[in-house]
Amino acid sequence: MAIFLACLLIAGGLGGILQYRLNRSFLDYLNEQENRSLTQLESRLVDVYEARGSWEELEQNPQLWTSILLSAVRSSFFPVNGDKFGAEPLPPPMRERDHESGRMPPPRVHIAQRMERFVGRIVLLDAKRAVVKGSSRLGVPDNLLELKSAGKTIGYLGMHRRQSLTEKVDVDFAERLQRTVWLVVLLLALPMAGLLSFLLARHLGKPIQALRKGTRQLTDGNYSLRMTPQGRDELGLLTRDFNQLAERLQQNETSRKQWIADIAHELRTPLAILRGEIEALQDGINQPDTATLASLHQEVSHLQRLVSDLYDLSMSDSGALSYHKETLDIVALLRETLTLHHTVLQEQGLQVQTQGLAQQAVLVQGDPQRLQQLFKNLLENSLRYTDKPGQLHISSQLQAEWMDILFEDSAPGVPNEALPQLFERLFRVESSRNRATGGAGLGLSICRNIVEAHGGTISAAHAALGGLQIRVHLPLHR
Repeated sequence: MAIFLACLLIAGGLGGILQYRLNRSFLDYLNEQENRSLTQLESRLVDVYEARGSWEELEQNPQLWTSILLSAVRSSFFPVNGDKFGAEPLPPPMRERDHESGRMPPPRVHIAQRMERFVGRIVLLDAKRAVVKGSSRLGVPDNLLELKSAGKTIGYLGMHRRQSLTEKVDVDFAERLQRTVWLVVLLLALPMAGLLSFLLARHLGKPIQALRKGTRQLTDGNYSLRMTPQGRDELGLLTRDFNQLAERLQQNETSRKQWIADIAHELRTPLAILRGEIEALQDGINQPDTATLASLHQEVSHLQRLVSDLYDLSMSDSGALSYHKETLDIVALLRETLTLHHTVLQEQGLQVQTQGLAQQAVLVQGDPQRLQQLFKNLLENSLRYTDKPGQLHISSQLQAEWMDILFEDSAPGVPNEALPQLFERLFRVESSRNRATGGAGLGLSICRNIVEAHGGTISAAHAALGGLQIRVHLPLHR
């Protein structure tokens, strides 16, 4: 309906514009025809002036003016059929009772009335542009025709243009043109608009209905649904966006299921160990000595770390993790973190080298607690997964507006296919980075969220020492 109404509005507008232009063009045509009749008067008026030497006789003899006009322009109003209208006086105007009764006057009366109106609009001026004959009520006409005799200007001849259609025959002709225009609009434009609206609506409706059905299937959980794009228009682009949405939902659903399964596995293992230890104590198999209590404490600590990491990760994903940013020296903060973990690093046999770290202050805009948590997680990642004794090289690279901090540890390394997945939740490389090291696979995911919250990026690659290289890319403070 909207397309049909739009087409109908366009057709109506075009019909109105065409009607207006036809009326104006027809009026211009009549004025042009009457202007051409003035050229027939030129020679007669010049002859009269040359015979008398002035316009005085023409001013004093109205019959002479009338006869000149009638003899010059009668061919413009009568067909060439031998009619000697010029020799006869003008018929009287149509009587009032004929007008009131609606009866049409004879054809010759029409022509006489038209000639009277035509003659009444002709104006003759002398060389000084003073009115010689004609009405001066409407002023001086435009486009005056200059009259010359012996190379001398003797006067000007002009005619006031029509401003509207006055003769009934002209009005009737214009009305017939208007009726033809609207008949074309009604009989041609309306059916074409209806057909075009139907075809276009059907063309647009099919993919829209398909998208509606696909959306309902997505709502019901059918994330494997894919639709075939039709064309490259907006509906085709919408279909491609629909497919991308379905693919993303399918990925999220798969990730959610894997996430739940991984969390259940991570929680089940320490709980099973705790249950076994407690049941052994209850059965008297184990004694509540220092070793048993240390084992229980280790499993509880592991559960506490796992729950804490899950909480931090969920807060970061939802955007609820608070950040209090300030201008700080990122290098000094890193050195302070290394000092706090110096004892643990030595006990675990991990030798840290910082010769490649910048000596000058490097300012960034960040949260000192969150950035310290970032460095702590990266250090713990090397502590857990590096063979003892191991090495850790920490260096920095300064650019125009960015700073890179690199953590490179020694063997074991990470396979190529595992590098892009290291920052996913609960992901561990089973060959070396297993649960025996105490990690749950959440530390690097938390690191990625912290770095992205500071407008940076984090990536993994192979280290020259044979292990893993973590690159932290952070923007400098302006």
